[in-house]
Amino acid sequence: MERALLLGIARVKHQLAASIVVGIVAIPLFGSVPLIARSTAAASSLTTSSDYYALTPTRLLDSRNGTGLSGAFGSHEPRSFAVAGVGGVPGNATAVTGNLTVTDQTNPGYLYLGPNPTSEPTSSSLNFPRGDDRANGVTVALDGGGGLSVTYVASTGSATADVIFDVTGYFVSSSPASDRWAVDLYDPRAERWQDPDYVACTAASTESMLNTVAYAGTGPGFVWQPTTSYDTQESILAYERENMTMLTSSAGTDPHGWRNALNYYGWGSMSAGVYRDSSYGSFDAAAKTTVLAVARDRKPVGILARYGTHGQFVTGYQVFGDDPRTGSSNFSIVGVYLTDPWQAAGHRDLWVTYADWRGGDSWVKFSPYLETDSPYRDPIDGQIGYDEWYGRWVIIDPVK
Repeated sequence: MERALLLGIARVKHQLAASIVVGIVAIPLFGSVPLIARSTAAASSLTTSSDYYALTPTRLLDSRNGTGLSGAFGSHEPRSFAVAGVGGVPGNATAVTGNLTVTDQTNPGYLYLGPNPTSEPTSSSLNFPRGDDRANGVTVALDGGGGLSVTYVASTGSATADVIFDVTGYFVSSSPASDRWAVDLYDPRAERWQDPDYVACTAASTESMLNTVAYAGTGPGFVWQPTTSYDTQESILAYERENMTMLTSSAGTDPHGWRNALNYYGWGSMSAGVYRDSSYGSFDAAAKTTVLAVARDRKPVGILARYGTHGQFVTGYQVFGDDPRTGSSNFSIVGVYLTDPWQAAGHRDLWVTYADWRGGDSWVKFSPYLETDSPYRDPIDGQIGYDEWYGRWVIIDPVK
């Protein structure tokens, strides 16, 4: 089922000057998908259209404990910290919203927050007396490297203050609506948790992925009948372990076993060739192939997560640029829809931004494969698992 990308649109106008505009924009999440707001962002004389994405508030700067920067700020001493690529803010963000806080200040004064470091700012983002914690919502443009600068200004050069910044959302430059694309194959009828078998992540994923294929529309040779049976999951796991390249003393299965089960249970033969295991030298390459596979073949893609110890799968995406269904790779990924079979994780059709998929917490981050217990040669592709996957990003993707 396709989802319209613009699930909810709110028109909000901002003029993001080269430094800062005070006043936070409260834009809620719509279910698990970010509500996208159109705004107008201006840096210097250039004005472009931008989309806003709300984030769960994330602390990017706390000089008290070394988050972002370490040690109290001195007066008229600008200091810069990273924003893009941190805390869910993507690398292509042009501006952010957040809350700026001052604490433990020894003298009254003000804080400047902006893209350009300056010891003598001509505008203030937060004004405060001595010894009183104060906070303010801000909307601020990022510098060319995706960072921000803070300056504490007091009447005496010996004054100090600690500064905190929590990001609450970000802006990215918009593409025309015709260049924005979204697909999600997720069907709640398809899913089962792997519990109570905690080594059956790939088997549970196989069951859910094949169910998703069935509900999305079957193709030639498809033999699977939808089920969420635990007994079927255990049968799949046993088949995977009989047809893998991993040591039998290890728990679970490897990418070869997962691929073989998908082909056997879905299309009647381990060598059906509908699914393959593939590995890539970079996150970006693996992510783009994942989106292309979902778009082209309308089937979920398995993800070897948690450094190769866990199986998840992707059922959808949001991108801007060319439509991936045409086969073009000329697009940028906004995020994906991720399902995890482990119930404690609770991730079913979870919206994950591209930044979080690349570098978020361990349960959503797509990390390189670091397992070393697959020493045997696979009869299907002739590859030794360890040599094929180690240190690379591994997926189980359809090719037809």
